[in-house]
Amino acid sequence: MPTSTKLNKRSPQWYGWLPDLPDHRDLFYSAVAPRLVSPPAKVDLRSKCSPVEDQGQLGSCTANALVGALEFLEIKDGAPFVDLSRLFVYYNERMIEGTVNQDSGAFIRDGIKSLAKLGVCTEAEWPYKINRFTKKPTAACYRSAKKHRILSYHRISTVDEMRSCLAEGFPFVFGFTVYEAFESATVAKSGVLNMPGPKEKVMGGHAVMGVGYDNAAMRFTIRNSWGTDWGQKGYFTMPYDYLSPDKNLSDDFWTVRILQEA
Repeated sequence: MPTSTKLNKRSPQWYGWLPDLPDHRDLFYSAVAPRLVSPPAKVDLRSKCSPVEDQGQLGSCTANALVGALEFLEIKDGAPFVDLSRLFVYYNERMIEGTVNQDSGAFIRDGIKSLAKLGVCTEAEWPYKINRFTKKPTAACYRSAKKHRILSYHRISTVDEMRSCLAEGFPFVFGFTVYEAFESATVAKSGVLNMPGPKEKVMGGHAVMGVGYDNAAMRFTIRNSWGTDWGQKGYFTMPYDYLSPDKNLSDDFWTVRILQEA
């Protein structure tokens, strides 16, 4: 269930996004994206999102973002909401990477691989108890996890593709470089993040989920994992430029599906 975050400041290890390494086997959204003749000027998918969670002082942001995406897909598909286990995914990401005994963060691609191969059990079966993050989930959890899997996933390359994906009715996950302003009381209250200033320090890398855009404001709406007391009830906005690949501030844009494209 969602909880509240009281402290805005987080150490780099409590962000947890590790940029993916290049892999020629990646499938790209451009190959399957529908041709939208007249995409809407504004999209907001928040009404179909599951409750915003709080990752707490653990570098599980990739698992939080990906579980949020899978919960969205199940809700969109008409299934009753099931709270899925972020700690299960975070463990299995790190199992792939050989870092299960460390709060090392993870690659988004490895989180996706774990959701495709293993799936994810429910929160009730493997609760988000941070002091257990190094413990392997039970065999029963792995059996149950097969009920909640993703079946296809594609990498997104451009801002236009991000908007096309959202206009199609699907969110995307990604990672971005966090600067000092993101931890400020101003952003915590307003939920409005601007481009970093020239003197701002890098604080870490953070994974989140894109759920909307507004062409008039030239901003994306983003779901965070710091609880509902932060930002706009757990959401915030970022300029298009922050996500533009040529700015080198964000990367690893992925969209996932629970039904394979034809």
